Amino acid sequence: MGIVNSADWCYQYRVQTLTLKLPPDLSDWLEKRARALNRSKSDVVRQALLAQRAGKHTESALARAGDLVGKYASGKKDSAHKRHLKNFGACRHV
Repeated sequence: MGIVNSADWCYQYRVQTLTLKLPPDLSDWLEKRARALNRSKSDVVRQALLAQRAGKHTESALARAGDLVGKYASGKKDSAHKRHLKNFGACRHV
């Protein structure tokens, strides 16, 4: 029998019950995630809410940069073209 990570702390205090409706794909994901972590679905949702409240970002760097991406032009119309990237990242001997 394995060790179960339980959220016993939440039973030491008076807790509110939250009921929510999830679309099938999110419900399936939650079920799989809880199983993978060996935790209850409630615990997975609780941890996600705590992370959100603490301001922990789970979005990609691109999503966080959002409006900054592509904001500043290099002056070259096709700066992503491979000829502009020639030797990009190569060591330069000084």
